[in-house]
Amino acid sequence: MLDRRAFLGAAAGLALGGCARREARTDVAIIGAGLAGLNAARLLRTTGAQVVVLEASRRIGGRVDTRTDAPGSPELGAADIGALYARILDVAGSLKVDLLPWPEEQGGYWYHVAGRPFTAEQWPGLDINPLVGELRGVAPAALLQRFMPRPNPLPDLAAWLRPEFAGYDRPLGRSLLEAGAPEAALPLMTIGHQAASLDAESALWRLRSGRIGALAVSAAMAAGEPVRRYVRGGMSRIPMAMAKSLQDAVWLGQRVVAISHGSGGVTIRCENDLRLHAGAAVLAVPLPALRPIAFDPPLPEPLAEAIRSIPYGEATSVVLHVTEPYWEADGLPPHFWTDLPLQRGFVNPSPTGDGHHLWIFSTGAADLGQRGGTDAEIGNYVLGELHRVRPSTVGRLTVAAVRNFTRDPLAGGTYAFRAPGQVGQFGNLFSRPAGRLHFAGEHTAELASGMEAAMESGERAALAIASSTSPRTG
Repeated sequence: MLDRRAFLGAAAGLALGGCARREARTDVAIIGAGLAGLNAARLLRTTGAQVVVLEASRRIGGRVDTRTDAPGSPELGAADIGALYARILDVAGSLKVDLLPWPEEQGGYWYHVAGRPFTAEQWPGLDINPLVGELRGVAPAALLQRFMPRPNPLPDLAAWLRPEFAGYDRPLGRSLLEAGAPEAALPLMTIGHQAASLDAESALWRLRSGRIGALAVSAAMAAGEPVRRYVRGGMSRIPMAMAKSLQDAVWLGQRVVAISHGSGGVTIRCENDLRLHAGAAVLAVPLPALRPIAFDPPLPEPLAEAIRSIPYGEATSVVLHVTEPYWEADGLPPHFWTDLPLQRGFVNPSPTGDGHHLWIFSTGAADLGQRGGTDAEIGNYVLGELHRVRPSTVGRLTVAAVRNFTRDPLAGGTYAFRAPGQVGQFGNLFSRPAGRLHFAGEHTAELASGMEAAMESGERAALAIASSTSPRTG
């Protein structure tokens, strides 16, 4: 157990910038103060276990990132709460975090492809439309779904792990071609794709995502509940409230560089030489953040290979504050979809009630962050391109904030997906501990995606530790 004197000594060392060598003990060490780690910590606390959460950055929330210092407090990461997010809804209610229904969706996409602006209604008659027959009438943003299996062959949320569906664990692009998609449609289908190419993702993983999304919509409709909600004041209020409920258990600025583990427990060493001894540990960070950590002994295969090879989406978020609705000025849909590096844009409500934000989500091979440049340069480029292709945005948008997930060493991308063959190769091996090391994070969940996946995984890790015979250090 970490006694009060040991904690005060450690806290004093943190305040001094980690100059002194320090050691501390706790029952469970949790790496990562995102939703997964915080949920695991809160649940373990209810069992009487002492927990310490180590967070490498100077803020709480991980890929939940509300920028309260920017106009309207834009969301740079997770922005909405889906109908299946039962754990998120529960913790928001228990911590008295106000939720609001997502406003009614306005219009569809405004398109800009091959240098031409158009609407979905204009697309069938354009000479830049490379498709033939009835496909000419399918809007570009709907093409990929048009060639996915219908109905979805996965009968339930856990089916993606069952052997009878292994035949879908093949390249997505190849699967679309086999389903009749013309070659000319593939470049359009790639727009908005977070992998570098369609074939970089398993078709089975895409079916899994589709099953989750469809169930969320049907569940909301059946219950008469909003399909989506947002947090009054910003999504970061949820992880901040969770961390506050843990009192002094979250230690910021603690980048983990080495983990020793064995039958006697776990020792975690941080960059500033803090050594934390624990009976068990929860590794609740994205896989790219795990890769630089030295494990002694090394993690077993195929676990180590999964950590090395499971890919993450590439994306940059650029959020612009809407000072005046540009869509009312030109009468076109507010959201857009383009083959420019901007890729896609969505008009979202400001969580503080201060109008709207235009969220530019540049992904995959077109990811703006991979083109180089500072955040300010990326923001100015986006604003300039919008002014060029949609003149109504001139004088009605200002850059609020930018976040490149791919270049962030603590994220390494947006969220995990599976390459072709990886569902069969790895299954969901992260759901099982490696000795006293447990894994959490959206990449380890079985039944959910996004924030709810993080919560699901933290719950699973906490229950596994609570049911073990010797999680404590004494």
